[in-house]
Amino acid sequence: MRRPGRVLLALVLALGLAPGIVWRSAPPRPNDSQSMAYVRLPIPMGEEARIGGSGSPVMTGAWRMESPNTQFGSYSALLITDGGFLSFSDQGGFLRAPLPGRRGKVEIGRALSGAGDFKQMQDIESATADPETGRIWLGLEGRNAIIRMEADLSGAKVVQPSAMQHWQSNGGPESLLRLADGRFLVLAESALSWKAKGSPALLFPGDPVEGAQPEEFLFAPPENYLPTDIKQLPDGRVLILLRGISLLPPRFTAKLVLADPAHIRAGQLWPWQDVGTIDRPFPLDNYEGLEVTGGAQGAPLTIWIISDDNGGELLQHTVLLRLSWQVPPLKP
Repeated sequence: MRRPGRVLLALVLALGLAPGIVWRSAPPRPNDSQSMAYVRLPIPMGEEARIGGSGSPVMTGAWRMESPNTQFGSYSALLITDGGFLSFSDQGGFLRAPLPGRRGKVEIGRALSGAGDFKQMQDIESATADPETGRIWLGLEGRNAIIRMEADLSGAKVVQPSAMQHWQSNGGPESLLRLADGRFLVLAESALSWKAKGSPALLFPGDPVEGAQPEEFLFAPPENYLPTDIKQLPDGRVLILLRGISLLPPRFTAKLVLADPAHIRAGQLWPWQDVGTIDRPFPLDNYEGLEVTGGAQGAPLTIWIISDDNGGELLQHTVLLRLSWQVPPLKP
C-alpha cells in the first residue's frame, strides 16, 4: 500500500474505528476464564449474500465471539484444526476453540513466553502450518521475524531474514504461507515508500528458519487496501485477504483476491484477480485472519475470516465469518 493509504488508515483508526488505541479505559482485573460464546450476527440472504457478482463467495454465517478472559481478542492469524481453530493475537496470545455449532474445549493463553509486555516482541500477524507434521510458523511484525514451533507451541526457533529487515516496523510480514510444495510466501503489509510500485514480497524455496534465501517480488493491492492474510487452495492458487477503509462514514471493509504462485517473477508485480468485497450490509470489522477448508475435486470451498479488535471496547469486536465459494476452474 502506498503511504497515503497507510496514513488514511491511521486517521480512520484515530477517529474511532479503534477506540482501544486512543480512548482505552482502565484495564480490567486479570481474568483467566477458559470460556467463550458465539453470538450469531444477521447477514443478507439469497443472492444478496454474495460479496461480489455472479459466482462470487456467499456469506453463510457470522458470529461475534465473547469471553471474559482478559487475554481474549486482537486476533490477526487463523488456522483451522480438526473440528476447531487456532488463532494468534498481536499481543502474543492464542485461542483454541471449536467452530460454531460444534462442541469442544476452549483454551486461551500465551503463545510466546518471555516476550514481556512489549508489543514489538509479540506482535503475531500471520500463521501457517504443515498439515503433515503440525509444525507452525508465525510472522511477527515489528521484529520482522519468523518463528517456527511445534503443534503444541513448544520448541520455538526464530529467524530474522535479511530480506525483511528493511521492511517498515509497522508494515512487516502480515501474510505468511507455507505452500504445499514446501516453499514459503511472505507479503509485507505496506510498501517501503509512497513512490514504490508495490509492497515487498518474498518467495522462499524452503523453510526460512533453516536458512533458505528468498526471491524478491512485488505485490500491489487495490488502492486503500492492505494485505492481511493468505491461504492456498487445493488447485495451487492462493486466496489473499485485504483490509480496506471507507471514510463516509468511517468503517473497515475487506476484499478477497485470487493469485497464482506460478505467476511470480523476481522483481515484478504479482498479478491477481478480484474475488469480492465485504462491505455493507455485511458485518464489518478489522478482518485480518484467513483460513480455507474443502474445495477438493470440485467441492465448494469454505472460507473463514476472523477480525482483530485492536483491544477496542466500543466499536470493534472479535468477529468470525464463514463463506462458501464454488471456485472457478484453473485455466490451462
